[in-house]
Amino acid sequence: MSLFKQFTHVSVTVTDVAKAREFYSNVLGFQEIARPAFNFPGIWYSLGGDLQLHIILNDALVRPAVERETIEARYPHFALWTDDCDATAAKIEALGLVCRDVFSGPTGLRQVFVKDPDGNMVEFIGPSKKAGARVMESAGTHQ
Repeated sequence: MSLFKQFTHVSVTVTDVAKAREFYSNVLGFQEIARPAFNFPGIWYSLGGDLQLHIILNDALVRPAVERETIEARYPHFALWTDDCDATAAKIEALGLVCRDVFSGPTGLRQVFVKDPDGNMVEFIGPSKKAGARVMESAGTHQ
Protein backbone atom coordinates (compact mmCIF):
# COMPACT_ATOMS: atom_id res chain seq x y z
CA MET A 1 0.00 0.00 0.00
CA SER A 2 1.36 3.38 -0.98
CA LEU A 3 1.42 6.26 1.49
CA PHE A 4 0.20 8.76 -1.12
CA LYS A 5 -2.44 9.16 -3.79
CA GLN A 6 -0.69 11.42 -6.32
CA PHE A 7 2.37 13.58 -6.84
CA THR A 8 1.35 17.23 -6.40
CA HIS A 9 4.41 19.47 -6.60
CA VAL A 10 8.15 19.79 -6.64
CA SER A 11 9.96 22.70 -5.02
CA VAL A 12 13.33 24.18 -5.85
CA THR A 13 15.26 26.86 -4.01
CA VAL A 14 16.69 29.92 -5.73
CA THR A 15 18.84 32.83 -4.63
CA ASP A 16 17.12 35.40 -6.88
CA VAL A 17 13.37 35.26 -7.53
CA ALA A 18 13.54 37.79 -10.39
CA LYS A 19 16.11 35.68 -12.27
CA ALA A 20 14.04 32.55 -11.62
CA ARG A 21 10.91 34.27 -12.96
CA GLU A 22 12.81 35.36 -16.09
CA PHE A 23 13.94 31.76 -16.68
CA TYR A 24 10.76 29.83 -15.87
CA SER A 25 8.19 32.37 -17.13
CA ASN A 26 9.92 34.08 -20.04
CA VAL A 27 12.46 31.51 -21.27
CA LEU A 28 10.64 28.22 -20.64
CA GLY A 29 7.12 29.69 -20.85
CA PHE A 30 5.75 28.13 -17.65
CA GLN A 31 2.37 29.46 -16.45
CA GLU A 32 2.58 31.33 -13.15
CA ILE A 33 -0.28 30.75 -10.71
CA ALA A 34 -1.44 32.38 -7.47
CA ARG A 35 0.54 31.50 -4.35
CA PRO A 36 -0.37 31.81 -0.67
CA ALA A 37 1.02 34.86 1.14
CA PHE A 38 3.95 33.13 2.85
CA ASN A 39 6.49 35.14 4.84
CA PHE A 40 9.17 34.45 2.20
CA PRO A 41 9.30 35.23 -1.53
CA GLY A 42 8.61 32.67 -4.20
CA ILE A 43 6.65 31.77 -7.33
CA TRP A 44 4.30 28.92 -8.16
CA TYR A 45 3.79 27.44 -11.62
CA SER A 46 1.24 25.05 -13.06
CA LEU A 47 2.88 22.15 -14.87
CA GLY A 48 -0.37 20.67 -16.14
CA GLY A 49 -3.13 18.84 -14.33
CA ASP A 50 -2.63 19.13 -10.59
CA LEU A 51 1.18 19.18 -10.80
CA GLN A 52 2.94 22.37 -9.69
CA LEU A 53 6.46 23.78 -9.45
CA HIS A 54 7.16 25.84 -6.33
CA ILE A 55 10.08 28.28 -6.48
CA ILE A 56 11.29 29.24 -3.00
CA LEU A 57 13.80 31.98 -2.13
CA ASN A 58 16.67 30.72 0.01
CA ASP A 59 19.68 32.94 -0.62
CA ALA A 60 21.74 30.95 1.91
CA LEU A 61 21.61 27.83 -0.27
CA VAL A 62 24.15 28.48 -3.00
CA ARG A 63 25.32 25.42 -4.92
CA PRO A 64 29.02 25.01 -5.69
CA ALA A 65 29.97 26.32 -9.15
CA VAL A 66 30.48 22.79 -10.51
CA GLU A 67 26.86 21.91 -9.67
CA ARG A 68 25.50 25.16 -11.13
CA GLU A 69 27.45 24.80 -14.37
CA THR A 70 27.77 21.05 -14.99
CA ILE A 71 24.85 19.06 -16.34
CA GLU A 72 24.91 15.48 -15.06
CA ALA A 73 21.84 13.25 -15.31
CA ARG A 74 22.47 11.96 -11.78
CA TYR A 75 22.15 15.45 -10.22
CA PRO A 76 18.76 16.19 -8.62
CA HIS A 77 16.21 17.26 -11.21
CA PHE A 78 12.58 17.00 -12.21
CA ALA A 79 11.41 15.75 -15.59
CA LEU A 80 8.60 16.97 -17.81
CA TRP A 81 7.10 14.83 -20.57
CA THR A 82 7.03 16.21 -24.09
CA ASP A 83 5.26 14.44 -26.95
CA ASP A 84 7.98 15.47 -29.43
CA CYS A 85 11.39 15.78 -27.79
CA ASP A 86 13.02 16.59 -31.14
CA ALA A 87 10.87 19.75 -31.42
CA THR A 88 11.52 20.60 -27.76
CA ALA A 89 15.28 20.20 -28.27
CA ALA A 90 15.11 22.49 -31.31
CA LYS A 91 13.30 25.17 -29.26
CA ILE A 92 15.88 24.90 -26.46
CA GLU A 93 18.68 25.22 -29.01
CA ALA A 94 16.97 28.26 -30.58
CA LEU A 95 16.79 29.86 -27.12
CA GLY A 96 20.56 29.44 -26.82
CA LEU A 97 20.33 27.47 -23.58
CA VAL A 98 23.22 25.28 -22.52
CA CYS A 99 21.86 21.74 -22.39
CA ARG A 100 22.78 18.09 -22.21
CA ASP A 101 21.06 16.16 -24.97
CA VAL A 102 20.90 12.39 -24.44
CA PHE A 103 19.43 9.65 -26.57
CA SER A 104 18.78 7.14 -23.83
CA GLY A 105 19.33 3.46 -24.37
CA PRO A 106 17.70 2.58 -21.02
CA THR A 107 14.41 4.32 -21.82
CA GLY A 108 14.46 4.53 -25.61
CA LEU A 109 13.61 8.21 -25.20
CA ARG A 110 15.38 11.52 -25.78
CA GLN A 111 16.30 13.51 -22.68
CA VAL A 112 17.22 17.21 -22.82
CA PHE A 113 18.52 18.72 -19.58
CA VAL A 114 18.78 22.48 -18.86
CA LYS A 115 19.60 24.44 -15.72
CA ASP A 116 18.10 27.56 -14.23
CA PRO A 117 20.39 30.41 -13.04
CA ASP A 118 20.84 28.69 -9.64
CA GLY A 119 21.71 25.31 -11.13
CA ASN A 120 18.34 23.61 -10.62
CA MET A 121 18.05 21.08 -13.42
CA VAL A 122 14.98 20.51 -15.57
CA GLU A 123 14.70 17.52 -17.88
CA PHE A 124 12.45 17.38 -20.92
CA ILE A 125 11.85 13.77 -21.91
CA GLY A 126 9.91 12.20 -24.73
CA PRO A 127 9.97 10.25 -27.96
CA SER A 128 12.48 10.97 -30.68
CA LYS A 129 12.93 9.72 -34.19
CA LYS A 130 16.65 9.38 -33.33
CA ALA A 131 16.52 7.47 -30.01
CA GLY A 132 17.92 3.97 -29.63
CA ALA A 133 16.44 0.69 -28.50
CA ARG A 134 15.05 0.42 -25.00
CA VAL A 135 17.23 -1.44 -22.48
CA MET A 136 16.12 -1.79 -18.86
CA GLU A 137 17.83 -3.26 -15.81
CA SER A 138 15.99 -5.34 -13.24
CA ALA A 139 14.70 -3.60 -10.12
CA GLY A 140 16.91 -4.07 -7.08
CA THR A 141 20.12 -4.75 -9.02
CA HIS A 142 22.08 -1.92 -7.31
CA GLN A 143 23.07 -1.79 -3.66
